[in-house]
Formats: sequence, C-alpha cells, structure tokens
Amino acid sequence: MNTDAILERLEAVRPAGPGRWTARCPAHDDRRPSLSVAVGRDGRTLLYCHAGCTLAEVLAALGLRVRDLFPAGRWGR
Repeated sequence: MNTDAILERLEAVRPAGPGRWTARCPAHDDRRPSLSVAVGRDGRTLLYCHAGCTLAEVLAALGLRVRDLFPAGRWGR
C-alpha cells in the first residue's frame, strides 16, 4: 500500500515537510494531531504517535497490518 492510501484513512492531515505529515492518531481521542507520518528511505510508510500509542494500536485502528506499510512487493525483503 502506498503512503497516499494510508493518508486517506487519517483525519486532519497536514504537511510537515518533504515526505512528512502530521495527523490525528486514530488509536486514541486525539484533539491535536499527534501522529507523525513519513516515507522511509526504502519507500515504506513510517507511523509514530507522540502520545504513546503503539504501532500495533495505530494499525488496528486503521484496519491495516505491518505489511501494508511497505510498497507492493517489498514486504519481507
């Protein structure tokens, strides 16, 4: 899955620089966007909640799996 498809699932997405965004974390009641989203050097989507939600919690709230963070055909390499 590409980063744009993941960003479409999030609310209050704002650019934070080249290849970086902030958004409301879907894993908790987020009034101020605390989720950082970025594109890694290998093309995978990186997610980090500054409020402390785990990656597993964020992915579950989005209905995604870890493999969905990688570009098509790149999982497990």
